[in-house]
Amino acid sequence: HRFLRGLLHYYKIEPQHLNPNEIQHIAAFVALCEGFLGISPHFDLWWNFFVVTLQKNREKKEELNTPMGCTGIQLQNNRVGEYP
Repeated sequence: HRFLRGLLHYYKIEPQHLNPNEIQHIAAFVALCEGFLGISPHFDLWWNFFVVTLQKNREKKEELNTPMGCTGIQLQNNRVGEYP
């Protein structure tokens, strides 16, 4: 999906950096936008609900080159009750 490719490009990550739950968050967001709201997924709406964190090397403050799971996608604390 274009939205998934856009997220990967924006955060400079690859699909193996996501765990299955994070892929599910993205797929559910796309389904919510296209199927329920009838709109294309939009980055501003994504950022309104989700926060994306990248694990960093503590010493060098650089991104880790781990093969899987170095990215975290979570609902923002103040949006938990608003997201279906």
